[in-house]
Amino acid sequence: MPKTIMLATPCARLADELTAQGFRIVDSTCHSRPGQAVDAYLYTSYRPGTEALLSTHPEPADISIGNYHEPIADHPATIMLNITGLNSGQVIDTLRHRLACRPRL
Repeated sequence: MPKTIMLATPCARLADELTAQGFRIVDSTCHSRPGQAVDAYLYTSYRPGTEALLSTHPEPADISIGNYHEPIADHPATIMLNITGLNSGQVIDTLRHRLACRPRL
């Protein structure tokens, strides 16, 4: 099953490269739809406290899309990844590493 990645801001080039690598890409306009949990949230921010703020809640993912009848309680927490200053290859490598290191349920 492909991992679902949400982009905070639209970036067609990055979305195309992630899709080519087998990821399912959605943008932040879909976050209000309940259902399938998002595996990673990619954002950009130059504020050093943003990552700490986003990652202080290691609960099951609450960003979801699609069918709200699908349970997400068993889904690991969404990975919050600041991609500021990274090229597409670095984003993909970092994302794969973070997904591989995430606890499995």
